[in-house]
Amino acid sequence: MSPSDALSPHIAWVLMASFLVALMQAGFTCLESGFVRAKNSINVAIKNLVDFCISSILFTLFGYQLMYGASVGGWFGLPVLVRYEGMNPGDITYFIFQLMFCGTAATIISGAVSERMRFVGYALVTVVTAGVIYPLVGHWVWNGAAQGTLQGWLGRMGFVDFAGSTVVHSVGGWVSLAAVLVIGPRLGRFGPTGHRIEGHNLPMSVLGVFLLWFGFFGFNAGSTLALNQEVPLIVANTALAGAAGGMAGLGLSWWGRKHPTVDGIVNGVIAGLVAICASCNAVGELDSIAIGLVAGLLAVVGIWVLELVEVDDVMGVVPAHLFAGIWGTLAFALFADPARLPAGDRFAQFGVQALGVVAVGLFVLPLCWGLFRLIDRWMPFRVTPEQERIGLNVAEHNATTSILELVTQMDWQARTGDFSRKVAVELETEAAEIARYYNAVLDKFMVETERRQQALERLNQLATTDPLTGLPNRRAFFDQVRRGLAAARRTGRDGAVMYLDLDGFKAVNDSMGHEAGDALLRQVAARLSKVLRETDMLARLGGDEFALLLAEIHAPADAEHVAEKLVEVLHEPFDLPQGTALIGVSVGVAMFGQGDPHDDVEAVVKRADHAMYDAKLAGKGTWRFGVPA
Repeated sequence: MSPSDALSPHIAWVLMASFLVALMQAGFTCLESGFVRAKNSINVAIKNLVDFCISSILFTLFGYQLMYGASVGGWFGLPVLVRYEGMNPGDITYFIFQLMFCGTAATIISGAVSERMRFVGYALVTVVTAGVIYPLVGHWVWNGAAQGTLQGWLGRMGFVDFAGSTVVHSVGGWVSLAAVLVIGPRLGRFGPTGHRIEGHNLPMSVLGVFLLWFGFFGFNAGSTLALNQEVPLIVANTALAGAAGGMAGLGLSWWGRKHPTVDGIVNGVIAGLVAICASCNAVGELDSIAIGLVAGLLAVVGIWVLELVEVDDVMGVVPAHLFAGIWGTLAFALFADPARLPAGDRFAQFGVQALGVVAVGLFVLPLCWGLFRLIDRWMPFRVTPEQERIGLNVAEHNATTSILELVTQMDWQARTGDFSRKVAVELETEAAEIARYYNAVLDKFMVETERRQQALERLNQLATTDPLTGLPNRRAFFDQVRRGLAAARRTGRDGAVMYLDLDGFKAVNDSMGHEAGDALLRQVAARLSKVLRETDMLARLGGDEFALLLAEIHAPADAEHVAEKLVEVLHEPFDLPQGTALIGVSVGVAMFGQGDPHDDVEAVVKRADHAMYDAKLAGKGTWRFGVPA
């Protein structure tokens, strides 16, 4: 290669700047992959790769000419295919530089729609953005810029956007806003149980910000298209605006949430870098700091506003790129050297800048929203709720890792509350050791859960069971009567409560001793239980008093039959270790049901108790019916 074939320093510089802009793709990949949950990280990375592939091909086939071809009324260029062989090194270099810009505009959208958008839907959004939206807006502002004669209608009016605050970043932000409005928020993000969804690898996201920052040096300084005296100033302004935006975002989020937040400083830095693009060659260091500070504040406030209106922008793309891009475009009129204002004065320049912002917004947002809604009806943009829950790595790409498999199983356990199965992870993987310890925790958890369950059952038994006879106690009996009354009202069926008081028990207890009395009570409980139906409930209320619930009977005669059996079975002698005991029983019967809505537990039991005393007065060893008050 002869010296005459060597590239000029200017071409070499623009090529180097193109490489830096291309590096921003890696920055976006790290930033966005870390800000989503692990189950969606692969999906985000693949989307960032494929959108660069799509945008590169479309921009080469017709996008570049649509943007920089011969202008038709300042609206669009003629999309004539141009072969590289017919271009000189300078033109090819300019094409490469603009190709990287197109890829950047397309990949901005990925962060906003993460975690719930179908891969094919995202690819279509990239086609619309890189193939139509970005080239047309770029034509309005930058067509003819390389030749020094602007041909786009906004450019001719004096609209200035040196490195893309509007053309690249606002366009990406407008498209992102349209897309998130169509697909809606992630499951669990908003609503009564809504909550913030944290990313799985925020340190990687911070690395992504550094890569983006490094790429912005080429993004802004390369826009000079020459290695001239403006380059150092642009690099300095870019660094200062990003730093100021980061500090503003950090400070405001710290004040608002009472702690320094990662998304606050991350979006603040990006917003500062975005905002300075429009005027990075025309302002000084204090101006850059001011522009960055305002952009950082806008980014954090924008995130809060979107949360209030329940617009789910995962990465804060709309605040960091759209809001900051609008501010940076308007800031040119406020901070740029007056000698660099094409409109002549700040007021007129501000009007031109505002017109450009509004025109781009009115073109991009309605067009994209309407088009995306139309496509969504034909081919839904959003994955199913089940696919969203399992994650797009698996649902869209059938891609997983041992860590992801482990997290998926743990997530399933957390959602279902079923911890009966251990997690299964392939041995010799990075997740195997975690799974082993987690399973050990599960084992301990199951043991403790079983112990607690046994303790609760024991406590419940003690609270509802008579310790001497093993029968339900007063509390359990009253609860069951309450349920019996409710069932009788629903079904119209009758029921009965019987109050039993042993006759002659005190004499046995006094003559033979308390041990004999206890043994007698246990035998009474056993005899009574043998003559009852499974649906009946026998309880010991205390001392020598028992109660019986007949939940379903057809007529009072049924209750009479049961009462006669009770009197008969307890009239037989009882063989005790201390001797033979003869006792009887007096039974009071209270009917309930019969459509009476005023009966309650206390009234029914009281009626049975009074009837039992009537049986006592009648000579004992018999039964009587209670009369409703």
